[in-house]
Formats: sequence, C-alpha cells, structure tokens
Amino acid sequence: MTARIAPQLRNLLLAGAGLATLLLAPAPALAESEARIAAREATREAQLAQERREEARQPYAMLRTLQSLQERIAHGDIRAHEGQRALITRVAETFLRADPAKFEDPRNANAAISFVLGGGPPIVLERMLALDPAPAIDPDLLAGALAYVHGREEDARERLAGFDPRALPGYLGAQIAIARSALIVREDPKEAVRLLSLARLLAPGTLAEEAALRREIFVEGQRGELERLEFLAVQYLRRYRNSVYAGNFRQRFITLLATLDFAESVEDFLRLETVLSHMDGEGKRDLYLFFARHALLSGELDLARLASERAIGFSAGDSDEEERARFYFAAAQIVTPAYEPATEMLLALDPERLPEADIPVLEAAMATAAAIGAPLLALVGREDEAEAGEADEVALADASEDGEAGGDGAIRVETALAESGAEEAETDTAASDTQADAPPQTALEAALYPKTPIMQRAMAALDEIDLLLEGQAR
Repeated sequence: MTARIAPQLRNLLLAGAGLATLLLAPAPALAESEARIAAREATREAQLAQERREEARQPYAMLRTLQSLQERIAHGDIRAHEGQRALITRVAETFLRADPAKFEDPRNANAAISFVLGGGPPIVLERMLALDPAPAIDPDLLAGALAYVHGREEDARERLAGFDPRALPGYLGAQIAIARSALIVREDPKEAVRLLSLARLLAPGTLAEEAALRREIFVEGQRGELERLEFLAVQYLRRYRNSVYAGNFRQRFITLLATLDFAESVEDFLRLETVLSHMDGEGKRDLYLFFARHALLSGELDLARLASERAIGFSAGDSDEEERARFYFAAAQIVTPAYEPATEMLLALDPERLPEADIPVLEAAMATAAAIGAPLLALVGREDEAEAGEADEVALADASEDGEAGGDGAIRVETALAESGAEEAETDTAASDTQADAPPQTALEAALYPKTPIMQRAMAALDEIDLLLEGQAR
C-alpha cells in the first residue's frame, strides 16, 4: 500500500513545485505582456480615429451634418435656419471637389441626389452625369432628380415613376416619395397622398417629414377629406408648431379653410376647436380675425360675432388686432337689437388703426348704421311731436275754463297766449341756432351726424341711392 501512495505523493509535490515556479516568475515577463496589449489597443484607437477623420471628409458625412441642422429647423431653431445657407455652400464645395472615385461608393452617390433634392445646387448632379467612372447610382434616378429640380415635370415623372421609395435609403426614399407626389398630385391626388404618407414613415422627425405632412394636409383639403385634414393638422401643430415654416403653413391653412365648409356656419366652425387648441395664441388670433372678416363679408353674422369675440380674447389690449376684432363685432351687431351700442363702438373706432382693405367695409357699416338710424330718429321725433300736441290741447282746455269765468279772464288768456307764442318763437330760434353747432348727444344722432370724412362719404353714397330710387319712381 505504501508503494501505491508514494507515486501519488511524488506527483503532487511536482505539481506544487510547478505552481510555485509560475507564481514566482520574474515580474518583467508579465509587464511585457501588458505593454504589448496596451500597444495594440493604442494602435487600434489611432486607426479608428484616422477612419473617423477620413469618413468626416466624405461627402455623405457632410450631408448628415446638413440634415441634422435641417432637423433643428423643423423644430423651430432660428439660428439653425440662419446658418443653413453657409453650410449648404460648404457641402456643395465638398461634392464638387470630391475625387470622382468617391462616387463609386453608393453612399456618396445617393448623398449627392439627396443633397440636391434638399436644397443643394443642381450643378452637383450635372457634374455627376459626366463622371468617369460612372457613379454607383441608377442613371434614371440621377437624371430624374435633376429634371425635377429643373422643373421638367414630364421628364422627371417618367424617369422617377419606376422607383419604389421603400427600396432606397430612408431619407432619400422619403425625398423621392415627396417629389413623385408633387409630379402626380393634379392627376392622381389619392396616390399623391399615399406617397406623402410613405415619406413620413421613411423619415420620422426630419424636415422631410415636416414637409410631407404640410403637403398632405393641403392635398386632403383639396380632396374634401375634412376628417383626415383635421387629424393631420392636429399632428402638424402638435409636433411642428414651432417650425420655421409654421407661419407660412398657418396662412395657407387659413386660406384653405375659407374655401371649405368651415366658413359656412357656426356649427361647422366649432369643429375647428380641436385643431385650434394646438395653435399658439397668435395663430388662434389670426385665424379668428380671418374668419370674422370672411363671415362678415359673406353675411354669416352669427359666425362673425363668434369669431370676433374669440379674436378679442386672444388680442393684446389696445392693439391693432383688438381694434380690428371690435370693428368686425360691431359691424355684425348693427342689424340686431344691440344696434345702439354697436353704433357707439363703430364711432369709437380709429380708422387709421384698421387695415386699408377694411376702410370700405367700415364705410359700408357706417352707412348701414345711418340707414337703420334714420327711421328710428324719425319715429322718436313723431312721438315727441304727439306728446307736445297733447300738452297744448290740455293747456287750451284749461285756458277756456278760465275764460268762462269772466271777460277780464278772457283778455288775460289772450295776452298770455300771445306772450307764450312770442317766447316759443324766441326759444325755437335759439334752439335751431344751438342745434346747428351742438355735437351729437346720442348714438343714433351720431350715426347720422356727418362729421368725419368716412361718414360724409357714407351719407353721400346714401343720397345718391335715394336720388336713383326717386328717379325710378318717376
């Protein structure tokens, strides 16, 4: 048994000796191994840095920088918008000075087309057409994009029709979808909408999506798809309300809505409340002012009053916008029982604070107020005369009773009547002189008092109409 244990013990001792040798190995050998690892890592880092520097000089990398800037523009960065022109110039120089061999890389060839479709100069693609070796891009895609930016629609439509945006790199695919939609929107608006929706899916959060969404809204509006229009408008205002291009969008959107059913009644107009809730205060004010004026001129007075009231709420106090809103409200009120306060509001307006296009509307409103006020003043005058006549009859009856009491009394009555007549004559003369110079005392009188140039022109217009009517009656 001892003989069997001895070999095992010897092997164990030998293993322990080997481990001890390894543990007691000289330190320089281990340090040398760590140094080689560190050297390899440093070399790799240097190679990666060099590759990054080379990639940064590639045309497609420069385009990424531009697209990043344009994405900030889509979300309202004014400084990015101001710097865009200078960056486009730098990127264009990169493409124009690039070695032709660089465009054998499909990334650079695709980037050139994307750059020009995104606002770059067409000369970049014109140069690529003459390159030898030819760039790694389909010739029809290259020529079609160039035809599109040059406005040769038929040529562009034919060349780009065969390209599926989904088969192209994401951003370029979105741009081709937008271009194709623009080329067919008049003939096939439904397909144009499909392409714009596809563009939004291919480039979410970019300037391409912002542009596609804006265009899709107007195409749907022209198609009369009001529910889809409302949905897309909410999407745009929720995500791109601060876009540099949002101001232009609001103006076009207002014009579009004026051509649709939204401007026909209060009920239809209230459908816009969901859309308007995503607009800023200035946008809401401009929209309400537009609809107030449009409704006033269209004779939709309930809508004009509603829109002008809303506009007043979103206008700064004592601003020109508030003055306009008050004008539209008053003009819509003069044919209602609230005629008198509406007339007072019209007379309190400062015409110089209204847009020039609104001056004829103000004159028409004042003329209408005068035409409505004339019968009212005449009615008031007749009522006053009737009351005065009744008073005279009572006085005469009293005087007759006194006369029956005796002859002296009759003489006294005749004398009193004579004196009273003289006094009334003097009073009437004084009153007529005073009325000639006195300013109007009520809103009704003010509506007829031709003091301002606007009121004088309005009254002159009414006089001409009266003369024409009298001539026709004869």
